[in-house]
Amino acid sequence: MLVRIISAFIGIVVGVTILFFDNKILYAAVLAIISAIGTWELIHAVKCNKHKLLTGFCVIFSAFVPFMLSISVFGRFRAPVFLLYVVVLLSIMLFNHKTITFENVATCGGAALVIPTSLGCIVMLRYSPVIPEGNLPGVFMIVYLLFCAWFGDSGAYFVGTFLGKHKLCPEISPKKTVEGLIGGIVTVGIVVAIQCLVYNLIFPSEVKMNYLVLIPIGMLASGVGVLGDLSASVIKRQYKVKDFGSLMPGHGGVLDRFDSVLFVAPFLFAVFSFISPIMQ
Repeated sequence: MLVRIISAFIGIVVGVTILFFDNKILYAAVLAIISAIGTWELIHAVKCNKHKLLTGFCVIFSAFVPFMLSISVFGRFRAPVFLLYVVVLLSIMLFNHKTITFENVATCGGAALVIPTSLGCIVMLRYSPVIPEGNLPGVFMIVYLLFCAWFGDSGAYFVGTFLGKHKLCPEISPKKTVEGLIGGIVTVGIVVAIQCLVYNLIFPSEVKMNYLVLIPIGMLASGVGVLGDLSASVIKRQYKVKDFGSLMPGHGGVLDRFDSVLFVAPFLFAVFSFISPIMQ
């Protein structure tokens, strides 16, 4: 438990430091590192890491995707780069057809696209046109996104531990309960309410955060995050691995910590592409 707490504390300090600088290139660089590690972890978990060329290419490409999505100058090159990526993947399969199957290519290639694209939604939400200009509202939305994912996990864990009686998905994740799911969703609602209250009190001259929008959407996002958690559990169960990695002592690997974020980030980006969270 002590190792888990220390690891979490270090992660919080690093995260707060990154938010303090609030720089698009820095965000992209951090997400590139997380994406590359997460892609390698998934490829390793599903036993595709024996193909060094395929693994290396996919890991490197996954680190490039956040920059493609976040930096506007790369915008016009996205389509041709992604098409070229597919061509290279198929070429690797063609020239190594005796050792690399289409399943290997699809798995590794998909991991290198899905993970960084989902994480890239964090930066795209931060700089979304519906978010008012200025550092504070954008940083608020990044923290909001992470709260929806991680406090949902934490709330579900504690409520499920003490009150859980009805199994949610016993064949996938035996420890998850219906009571834990509800507890996680309610926890996120409370945390988001506190976040909005603190923001509105500390920055009274700034735009106000809309409780009636942010709280219900946050609670819904928490439920979506459970899908990410369960999806990761299915993969680990099918391939008989306990954790995706050991980079974060007490927490596992990057994917063990960001599995919910992979679902919550694109969900919130899609929702707030049409709905402004700010009360004008």
